[in-house]
Amino acid sequence: MSTIKTMTLDEARRLPPLTRERAAEIRAFKNEDYTDCPRQTKEELESFRPWYDAHPNGDPTYKVRVTKTQVSLRVDTDVLNRIKSGGPGWQTRVNDYLRKGVASGQL
Repeated sequence: MSTIKTMTLDEARRLPPLTRERAAEIRAFKNEDYTDCPRQTKEELESFRPWYDAHPNGDPTYKVRVTKTQVSLRVDTDVLNRIKSGGPGWQTRVNDYLRKGVASGQL
């Protein structure tokens, strides 16, 4: 088993460029040793949740940035008033509602 070495970008830039032979060897590599990857049961796979569901308030260990896109849309006034009645953070709640709808296949 090999050991993974981490390095800084500066260290990586000092490495010699790949030769054509080495690049071809890397492209041709086929991993056939999966002994360090336990098999998952169907139940385990079905129990997996997206990261944002498992960590609804984020996690400082894993700083994941999701890009946001500003949109303009028309919403029924009564719907918007109901969402805004929950107080500050209504736009985040709308995003959460949409995300859950998309994840469940309802949207």
